[in-house]
Amino acid sequence: MSSLPAQIPGRRRGASASGAVRRLPVQGQQLALVLLIALLAAGFTSRAPEFLSLDSIENLLRSASMFGIVGLGMTVVIISCGSLGGIDLSVGSMMALGGAIGAGLLGTAFTAANPVQLPAVLTVLIALLVTALLGAASGLLISRLKLAPFAVTLGMMSVARGLTYLMVAFAIGSSNTAGITFSDPLFDWFGLTNIGPVPAVTVLFLVLAALIAFVLKATPFGRRLFVLGGNAENARLAGINVRRTIVIVFAISGLLAGLGGLILTGRLSSASPLAANGYELEVIMVAVIGGTSLSGGRGSILGTVLAAILVSEIDTGLDMMNVPSFNQYLIKGTILVVAVVMDKVYQARSNRKLVQTA
Repeated sequence: MSSLPAQIPGRRRGASASGAVRRLPVQGQQLALVLLIALLAAGFTSRAPEFLSLDSIENLLRSASMFGIVGLGMTVVIISCGSLGGIDLSVGSMMALGGAIGAGLLGTAFTAANPVQLPAVLTVLIALLVTALLGAASGLLISRLKLAPFAVTLGMMSVARGLTYLMVAFAIGSSNTAGITFSDPLFDWFGLTNIGPVPAVTVLFLVLAALIAFVLKATPFGRRLFVLGGNAENARLAGINVRRTIVIVFAISGLLAGLGGLILTGRLSSASPLAANGYELEVIMVAVIGGTSLSGGRGSILGTVLAAILVSEIDTGLDMMNVPSFNQYLIKGTILVVAVVMDKVYQARSNRKLVQTA
């Protein structure tokens, strides 16, 4: 999970995929994230000594893993589709839908209709398949009809949220928003089980991060994502199937959002149609603060992992300090704006250096 390649702006038309990528020095940014995590930990501990308790750290890791897994999908989308304005605003609703499908098809909801009873492994697979297909549908609309990713995923956000309401109503036999309360060992593993002292979901997160980092850095498919993110037309001229690649990356985002929803559902032992509302902001923060450029072609999976820890640390610390929720939105929104401005400055500086050395 070291620094990842990024496209060099200004390459001539028709440049090959292998010649269109290079390493950028993102290690400094990752070091800054580590230092910021340490400084915030010290600051929060001075105000709330229980911040470094075992229960608090475990809760922080669970939260970071959930947001980080969804953030991995967002990172892949922005790296590959940044030049198209690529971002996935549907991830929060996809999380809610994944959790509702997984819990709703179990048939073990307390005092509910339970019209369907399926094995837990099968419900998880169905949930992941549905969210991946919805993500692929977004990619298909973006690539085939050349629609703006912002508009398509905004619409898919409403579609997925509506399907979540329908799934919950189907499972409990009522149209209220109380949600599905249930118990199941597999979902407990997602949300509550530890492997030694480490939450099982954290191990899953790190394995997925290592796998995606390897794909991005060491495979032709990964290198194609960086080329596409830098310039879609150059990618097409280099022989990359742009349409298929866009469909795949949005399917990955939907799949990982569904997995994040299953983790959230396991933590709460409940699936609500209102679950993960507003989580899009958290996930975008994870990707952008981690060093993924909104203009595409540059990103770091290690940065995403560190940013997931940072964002969850901020959430946990502010909650322990009893900071009102509206102030938390203000703080996190400001952090996101600062991260976007810093990315713009970094991109402009990198472009100037490349022009000077050309």
